[in-house]
Amino acid sequence: MPILTHTNPLDLQKDMDGSMLGLLLDKLFFDKGYDFRGYKKTSVRRRIKRRMHLNNVETYEKYMELLDSLPSEHQRLFDDLTIKVTSFFRDIYPFYIIRKKIIPDIINDNEIRIWCAGCATGEEPYSIGMLLSDVLKDDILKFNIKIFGTDINESALESARLGIYDLSAFKEMKEEYKNRHFFSMGAKYRIKYSVRQLVRYGIHSLVRHTPISRVDLLLCRNVLIYFDRGLQEKALRDFYYALKPGGYLVLGKSEVIMSEFRDAFKEVDREARIYQKKGS
Repeated sequence: MPILTHTNPLDLQKDMDGSMLGLLLDKLFFDKGYDFRGYKKTSVRRRIKRRMHLNNVETYEKYMELLDSLPSEHQRLFDDLTIKVTSFFRDIYPFYIIRKKIIPDIINDNEIRIWCAGCATGEEPYSIGMLLSDVLKDDILKFNIKIFGTDINESALESARLGIYDLSAFKEMKEEYKNRHFFSMGAKYRIKYSVRQLVRYGIHSLVRHTPISRVDLLLCRNVLIYFDRGLQEKALRDFYYALKPGGYLVLGKSEVIMSEFRDAFKEVDREARIYQKKGS
């Protein structure tokens, strides 16, 4: 006599919801090249549900039909999935350590290479540029400085290249820095060319692209928290190979080095989430 089993309708709905979300993420990748398949599903689901609600769509199937009939919705969804919450010297303590300990260590060579991954609208790379300008002063012209600001959102990078910001971006910046490195454009401010010329912006996906190489300092703050474990591991492995021996890695305040990489990095400052690459 067969044993009767009872399937919980909530569990069945959860499985169906997960399967349809996977199909939608596959669609985004194959249609547009947007690869969010390794992102944490809770975060991705929340942002997709928001777009569905705004469009009065109740199911993933209907939302996929909407994407086919309304191409502009692809960009709106992409913008929602790529977080752009930033400001100059955001969560300021790591920048204090970078200025006091890291910059003096990495200016021993004529070439300085710094990578800000997931830079959004450019506040972080420009913050690093201002720190270098503050430390090196007139000697800055003696160095070959390359700060790479990368992101997967081209519209954010276009804003970064312009370097024009409103007052909300200056919440954690000293007034003297704003006066020294920006000029007023009515209600907005534009960063001066002396800092802007230090930064190169470009599209780069931590999911798909080869990492930038021979980096002295790598900042990737508040990005890994949106990745699942497998993608976090890939990113940290890429960061290790991107860094020069003794190079520095700065993560976000809610992020830590995974246990698998404890032998690859040593902790420099726990509060600032700063690590240094071991070995040669």
